[in-house]
This record gives sequence, C-alpha cells and structure tokens, in this order.
Amino acid sequence: MNFEYIDKLIENCNLAKKAKPIKEFALDINDISTLDSIKNAIYIIEELNGNKQKTFEHLKNYKSKKERACPKLNKPSKIMYVGSSTTNLKKRIKEHIGDGSKRTYSLQLKHWFKGEYKITIKIYDDISRNVLQLVEDNLSCQLKPAFGKQGANNK
Repeated sequence: MNFEYIDKLIENCNLAKKAKPIKEFALDINDISTLDSIKNAIYIIEELNGNKQKTFEHLKNYKSKKERACPKLNKPSKIMYVGSSTTNLKKRIKEHIGDGSKRTYSLQLKHWFKGEYKITIKIYDDISRNVLQLVEDNLSCQLKPAFGKQGANNK
C-alpha cells in the first residue's frame, strides 16, 4: 500500500504547527483597501459588547428567510466566524460584511446584524493553501465560532 497521501498530510500538519503569522491587526471596516495586496490570511470575526445567544437567534431567523446564503449554525459564541483566503481577502471580507453576492455563503452582516464587531486579520507568508487550511481548522477548533463549517470547501 502507498502512503503518499498520509505522508503529505503529516508533513503539512507539521508545517501548520510551526506556522506563525507575519502580521496581525484589527481591520478598520471603513478602510478595507488595506487588504488589497494580502494573499494568505486567516480572519476572525468577533462580536463586541453583544449577547451571543441573541446574535445566534438573529442569524438563525434571518437564515430561515432564505434571502441570502448564510453559513452553518453551530452554537452561540462571541467568535462569530473563522475563515481564510488565499486569493482575494478583500472580496471575502466584503461578502461577510454583506456587500457580495447573495448566493455566496457568508455572514451577510449588514442584512441582519445591528451590533459591533471586530475583524482580526492574521497574515501568513509563503504558506500553501493546504497548510493554511490546517491552521484555520485548528484555530476554529480552539475558538469554536458560532457560524461556519470546518474544513476546506471540497471536504
């Protein structure tokens, strides 16, 4: 039996364990142009000064209307979402804010959320998509976000 896939997975896991962001910052929602040149990043969307149970119920109610594609419901948490991008971070953040396609699964915040939130960006340099996905999955496992799935889109 060939273990090439498992060997590569172990190698990627070891790289993910060593991966550290080269920069981390809170995004200014009024100036998302700072994301223009960022290639590999993980983002964390966190509710500030709110009620995680009410927020969970608000998205649950909004999602039931089926006006826009919304993420999977997990359980109430002040961490709303953990995600990553290797292609167009600015576009992905705009989708979560609610300025993207209504068919793209994202938080769609401006369509249902009235509270305050913070988006933390963690930039990684010279990291493969598979390794970044493992770092994201590990962070999501630790933070237990209220919304979204774990794992790559094709898993």
